[in-house]
Amino acid sequence: MLAVLIKRILAPGMESTYEEFSRKIIQAAVPAKGFISSKAFKDINDPDIRYTLIQMESLTDWQAWKDSSERNDALGQIQPLLQEPETISILVTA
Repeated sequence: MLAVLIKRILAPGMESTYEEFSRKIIQAAVPAKGFISSKAFKDINDPDIRYTLIQMESLTDWQAWKDSSERNDALGQIQPLLQEPETISILVTA
């Protein structure tokens, strides 16, 4: 199993718009091959910093989803709401 941590820093005032688009990306991910689960988090000290933790079966499944037209279409709607590009960390159990 693989965990993917995505960090996004929102532009000021974009919280509610981001929430809507973030849900759309997760809904699109659910039927993806290897998708296990997803959770969204807000930084306790800075509400403009958001994290999404996605669990996938394998790195191959993640890469296929990351490069999919469904994700890229949804991400295209989120990118204008961000201060900078998202950062992605790939995690495995130690």
